[in-house]
Amino acid sequence: MPQTDKTFIETQFPVSLISKESYKERKAGSGQTLTGLGKWWGRKPLILIRASILGMLMPASSNPQKDREIFLKILTMDNEGLWQRRSTSISAKIIAEWLPEQETKLYFEVNNRGGIRWTKGLEQAIKDIITRRYFDHLSYDEKLEYCVRPEQIEGPSVPAWQDINSHLGTTANNIQQLIDQLGKNRFGHTPRVGDAFCGGGSIPFEAARIGCEAYGSDLNPVAALLTWASINLIGGGKEVQEKVQAVQQAAFAAADEQITEWGVEHNEKGWRADSYLY
Repeated sequence: MPQTDKTFIETQFPVSLISKESYKERKAGSGQTLTGLGKWWGRKPLILIRASILGMLMPASSNPQKDREIFLKILTMDNEGLWQRRSTSISAKIIAEWLPEQETKLYFEVNNRGGIRWTKGLEQAIKDIITRRYFDHLSYDEKLEYCVRPEQIEGPSVPAWQDINSHLGTTANNIQQLIDQLGKNRFGHTPRVGDAFCGGGSIPFEAARIGCEAYGSDLNPVAALLTWASINLIGGGKEVQEKVQAVQQAAFAAADEQITEWGVEHNEKGWRADSYLY
């Protein structure tokens, strides 16, 4: 595809869809990837960072519609990606009420308790087709109710990567390879992302996670600690996290043993204080 000298984000950006994904991420509360490290005010949604970095690296072609299609496909925000991210089942009752009456009678039946269920013996492939028809008719907001976040799956499907690589002239099989190749195509090296006011570490963390060289700094030592922890602990994977947790448990146990020996936080009956009110 012929390219211009501009990047995707200089020509267009799906603000509405990114906003919806950001809202879903924020609504996850303690289920957000970095929240467990500690509270930080104004922590940026990871999907917004991922989309922004991709938008600054992905070249704009002479076909804006195709560019947008590929951009959303990379982020699993297209129809196929949303279906791939679907994690919550859609009840038979909801689908049956949406279908035309003739199809409802064909695919659904009433059980002994008066509830609606799929017709007994119906092939799973047919159920999937009907469910997909219902899912595709939903608005983006409604689909998100049934989906996990983009970061919670491995990424686009194999057919999606074939389409992505064909359009961008890359040979990637995952987001990290794609970011690396796009960076080298544009700058001659792996892209580097720096955040001089990194705060809770969202930008360096997500930049590193998708394959960039990430740098962050902050005058606040708590912010610097959170950023370091996000990259090295959460970004270190399960093995690193288990090692850290083992060290933490050992430290907690040693402290608890010493406190118990000293009698601190205990009364004359040996009761242990759980909390204090001042």
